[in-house]
Amino acid sequence: MPRRPLALLLAPLALALAGCVAERPADPVVLTGAQVPRLQGVAPAKVLAFHYLNGAWKQVPVQVDERAVVDLAKPKNAAAVGHTFLTYTDANTFTGPDPNANVDADDEIALMGIDTGIKAPSGSAPPGVVAGSGVEVKVVDSIGEPTPSYVYLFRQTGSLDPSAGRRYVDYRFNLLSGDYKSTYKLNAGPNPENSTITTDFYRHRFADRWIDDTLAITAPQAGGADILDRHKNLFAPGNCVRSENTFSDGAGAIIANKNGPVRAIRSYIGANSGTYTHREHLFYQRRHDATTFLRVHAIPGVMDFFDYSPAAAGMTYRHEFDTHGVTIDGVPDSPTPGRITWESVDGPQGSLGIVHSFNTDIALNWTSYYLDKQNPGGGEETQCTGDASSYGASGTRVTGSLPNTDPTQGAANRLSVTRSLFYDSPGKSDGARRKAQVANPLRTTFANWP
Repeated sequence: MPRRPLALLLAPLALALAGCVAERPADPVVLTGAQVPRLQGVAPAKVLAFHYLNGAWKQVPVQVDERAVVDLAKPKNAAAVGHTFLTYTDANTFTGPDPNANVDADDEIALMGIDTGIKAPSGSAPPGVVAGSGVEVKVVDSIGEPTPSYVYLFRQTGSLDPSAGRRYVDYRFNLLSGDYKSTYKLNAGPNPENSTITTDFYRHRFADRWIDDTLAITAPQAGGADILDRHKNLFAPGNCVRSENTFSDGAGAIIANKNGPVRAIRSYIGANSGTYTHREHLFYQRRHDATTFLRVHAIPGVMDFFDYSPAAAGMTYRHEFDTHGVTIDGVPDSPTPGRITWESVDGPQGSLGIVHSFNTDIALNWTSYYLDKQNPGGGEETQCTGDASSYGASGTRVTGSLPNTDPTQGAANRLSVTRSLFYDSPGKSDGARRKAQVANPLRTTFANWP
């Protein structure tokens, strides 16, 4: 019997090894320019990514997102206030382009963990790349399969598309007034939009800077209905003095919009007297990280929650203190309250896992919030924004007062909160696992590739 070529014998092993991050298809690999000095000084369009699998090199999508340290007032086209922050840049907003147009230390390079492969043969390289420019990125899933996988970054000699002909997300910023720089009202809104983020797994819509009013889960077997009334922000239940509506009606600006093959970025600033409060969205194919950086004078509390729409009826809401769950149906329930770090909704409409991560130097007093009532009353049940109903409204609530977090007003504390959302097919929400994934991102190490 003739011998089979070694490449054919090794093919099943290659496929198995490449699956070492298969249990985390939602998770990205994000590097900074500082971690890959060989690529510093390279134009972003010249950076390519490849994996090695089944005896061959294959190009995979990669995205360079430029960042810079700018004054807090720059995105609002205002006089400098002498306090800066590191942010994504955008030549189409007043934030402006990165002063260094090439990859520098604080820029980010993003790709997906599922696009990794096996370790390439020593001394090999794909065609069309600059000799001596390669970086081997070793990726390990610290909560799952310990076998590493690999992806390789190079500087190219030609004009290949870094997307490798694929796109995981499509962000369409649609400001209804027209061109951003010439028509956006920086000193007082509203600034109506019809902006959409679409992937194979979900769709969001923004009607203004802070108004996220559509979520349809479109993962396999998901129903695809719009299950979201609003992503809401209040001081306290029924306190309508401040909300996502007043934030959008007040002064503010878009910091950056980016529509890349690996992820979309939407970032904006200005929330009434939280002049420099900003929120940064990173949209991936199956995951979405929304981080709110609070910069405001002392306030009595704050809430961040999703109020679902009647189309979410029949879904089951869970969090870590009530894993049995309650049914979203407009009929009041009382899930066990607590300092939740994850929650989920799941049903024929699809599954949504949410993880909350706090980054602060404040001793926070906070708890969970839940209201499921088709016809809410007044007082704490008052619906400040969105429709008149409360279907499974849920999230986190800081119940104690917060000290000053705005550095332009003197000594300031620090508070940022990230809401990580995972979109999937019915029955796959698994909040505890999503929490572990957020707490243990894919680990990377780097080596120059000869």
